[in-house]
Amino acid sequence: MDAEVVIAGAGPTGLLLAYELGRAGVPALVLDRSPHPDEQPRANGLVGQITRVLAYRGLLHGTPLHPVAVPRFPFGPLTLELDRLEASPLHVLPVPQRALEDLLHSAATAAGATVRRGHEVTGFAQTDDGVTLDVRGPDGDTTLTAGHLVGCDGGRSFVRKHAGIAFPGITSDEISRMARVTMPAGEVTVDGGTLTVRGVRLALLRPNRTATGTITVAPQRMLDPAADPDVYILATSEPLPPNRPDQPLTLDELRASVHRVIGTDLPITAAHWARSTVANSRQAETYRSGRVLLAGDAAHVFAAGGTALNAGLLDAVNLGWKLAATARGTAPAGLLDTYQAERHPAARRAILHTRAQAALSASGENAEALREILTDVLRHPGPLAHLAALMEGSDVTYGPGPLTGGWAPDVLDGPAATAAINQLGTGRPLVLDATDGGKIATAADPWRQRLDVVALPGAGPSAFIRPDGYLAWAGDSPDGLHEALTRWMGAP
Repeated sequence: MDAEVVIAGAGPTGLLLAYELGRAGVPALVLDRSPHPDEQPRANGLVGQITRVLAYRGLLHGTPLHPVAVPRFPFGPLTLELDRLEASPLHVLPVPQRALEDLLHSAATAAGATVRRGHEVTGFAQTDDGVTLDVRGPDGDTTLTAGHLVGCDGGRSFVRKHAGIAFPGITSDEISRMARVTMPAGEVTVDGGTLTVRGVRLALLRPNRTATGTITVAPQRMLDPAADPDVYILATSEPLPPNRPDQPLTLDELRASVHRVIGTDLPITAAHWARSTVANSRQAETYRSGRVLLAGDAAHVFAAGGTALNAGLLDAVNLGWKLAATARGTAPAGLLDTYQAERHPAARRAILHTRAQAALSASGENAEALREILTDVLRHPGPLAHLAALMEGSDVTYGPGPLTGGWAPDVLDGPAATAAINQLGTGRPLVLDATDGGKIATAADPWRQRLDVVALPGAGPSAFIRPDGYLAWAGDSPDGLHEALTRWMGAP
């Protein structure tokens, strides 16, 4: 066998999955058809729980990056005024996708992964024992064998299509055009959260709606302090024309779109990394077909920005330890099936809130009424916090809740929460023993080679935390712990 796990796609999700597998002792082989990393800027940052996961995993150590709890954030055309809450539940990490990929590539290869660019999966077939892959590379066609294949190859995933997995959903009736543009500093004024140019005032970082579309703009320096002060990130959205040109976005086309949306020209002297997209909102019917699995955009695509990478990278963290245990032969029966059971509903919730944002951004009196009512509702702390947690992904639980199944750093307090955060840095299962006599630690003894135990007498209920940081059990019964360990880790 050439590799226990082959990952198709060296984007952020594939690279993080390779890192998670490597740190669990399973070196992955990552294949990407592009000979070089994509230089086009896509996401300009991460939004949601994954920002804290990366920090707690230690992946941001040695970098200037750290998650920020944002005081305000767009929800479609609305603004969530999170500074009205005691603490903002929504976190962002301002990092361009290219820099994120560099970071994850280094982490994955340091953990033992091999990344081969210019290698495309052109076919595969499954047996009871593994997957045989047809691969086209710089030196011609070859055949590889693997225990499992994971498609992290984007919204047009070859792996998903070849596995025969349906991808139902909807396609937007709007087209978005985006670029990094240059506008002379003398013609642009940025004051607080507003940009003024040629008499037009635009709110920063959120869509500005007109009768003909929306425009979003922000100084590049808001994401990269070292950026040229004349450079801005700009995007427009308009109704999809009947005959959309299948060609790269030109500067003239971008300028024309801006004029149609705001009724005047902007002093755009140059555009870099210009592209146009039509949003899709789709989800694979299943994330697993035998020894073939899907993660990231291959499994789901969303109609609103800021969500795809959060969902995809959380897929990788959920799948990594389960697939590693399966490859090592230590996984209990059905462990790999819990990936579908847990992550499919989580992505479905993300699809719901992104589709709701799209509905809020629509034209017409019905949408106007919806925006007005929701604006009023979001003045109340409860709905505001609930919606922010939905966007964060922190409302997702993998169990009966409210404690068991929640993300341990959020649902535990004090020393127990600190221990959970530290555990995310090790990537190993953790048992917290809150008993005075150590009876919970004793119950975990048969698994000691595969997990860590921390004694916290009197610090609340004892707990078992999975490698991805989710609480799998809480209580004071050794028999209850034994049952949970057997379920999630298999026989000792």
